Amino acid sequence: MKVLLKNAKIYGGDTADILVEDGKIIGIGSYDSADEIHDMSGYAAVLPGVIDAHMHIVTGDIEYNDRALRSWAQAGVTTVRDLGMGNDKNDHPTQEFLAYRETIENPECAHCLTCGRFVAQYHGLNHVMSDGAETGYGCQTPEDAVNAVNELIDMGCEGIKTSIGRGMGGGQTPIETEKLKAIADTAKARGVWVTCHILDAEFVPALLEAGMPEFAHMPTDHVPDEMLKAMADAGVTCTPTLMSINAPRPPLPKGAKMPPMPGGPGGPGGPPPMMMKDPQEQEDICVDNTRRFIEFGGMVAVGTDTMRMESQPHVAAMPVRELQLLHKAGLTVPQVIDAATINAAKLCKIDGQVGTIEVGKQANIIAVKDPIDETFQALSHVEFVMNRGAVIKE
Repeated sequence: MKVLLKNAKIYGGDTADILVEDGKIIGIGSYDSADEIHDMSGYAAVLPGVIDAHMHIVTGDIEYNDRALRSWAQAGVTTVRDLGMGNDKNDHPTQEFLAYRETIENPECAHCLTCGRFVAQYHGLNHVMSDGAETGYGCQTPEDAVNAVNELIDMGCEGIKTSIGRGMGGGQTPIETEKLKAIADTAKARGVWVTCHILDAEFVPALLEAGMPEFAHMPTDHVPDEMLKAMADAGVTCTPTLMSINAPRPPLPKGAKMPPMPGGPGGPGGPPPMMMKDPQEQEDICVDNTRRFIEFGGMVAVGTDTMRMESQPHVAAMPVRELQLLHKAGLTVPQVIDAATINAAKLCKIDGQVGTIEVGKQANIIAVKDPIDETFQALSHVEFVMNRGAVIKE
């Protein structure tokens, strides 16, 4: 069946008709007929579906369901990338989620990419949580890391995530450069994306030495110019997740519990939590790091670090706050839209399929009735969503 979007004001381009068939864009120009026609003349902007390149599909011991993915799609976020499942992999094998994911591959849901599990330092950050849950692969040798990467890819995970740091209590052993390099090299050889959680500037040199191509988060302490320039010169890309630093913490629903956090060595009984910096101060530092990284030529993409957990069941939404903060960090409005679409698609290695409105690409298309300005509030109420060629909201 052919679907025609008439008089579409393509963001950053011309007004044209968009012809869609079998989920893909087959023509952009002037067309008169199709099986289904939608008049887009009342919309101020038509643009690609947004991509959240950093979220967590499950945190803690909660059920798998498609509610969040449906909410994302309705909001205009048509693709999300899960960067680390937060439940015990012994009680909830990764294959269970991958099998469940296949059952919700439909236009009503945002498409979900996943790394499955962290590939982590043995008893280090994101291997064992504070309640003893083993959420990641604990690697004692570079060979362990290689085996873990290959196992996850062979399962069907689209990419790989690792992490470097000392954990919430500051007492965990950071992963060694040799293991980081083994992780990065194996993922690259397998042709998948690979990223590393980082919050502290002191670990930037290790990631650069290991050849890590993407940083998940921008460090929240000051990063010297020379490090940021080295990152940009090396072609490192980053999802700064600026909105996650000073995000509002809603009260827990009645009966809900906070999920376990990364604990100290061995999980339970680790060092107590560190004294946290003022969140607004951290946000300001991170925005400044991001601004200078961009000035040095670094590429950023939208990611929110949204965690779907019992304490925050309604987290799926358009990441307006992240867009605003990236604009504050120096991106123009069109560059922010790129960060949420084509840049994120490149990070996820799906830019041949989504991220722009082009012939041959998947028809993930959204539209808003108000002009998109530096507040990005127009995107908080997306009125039209086509996902994989099917209109799911109008």
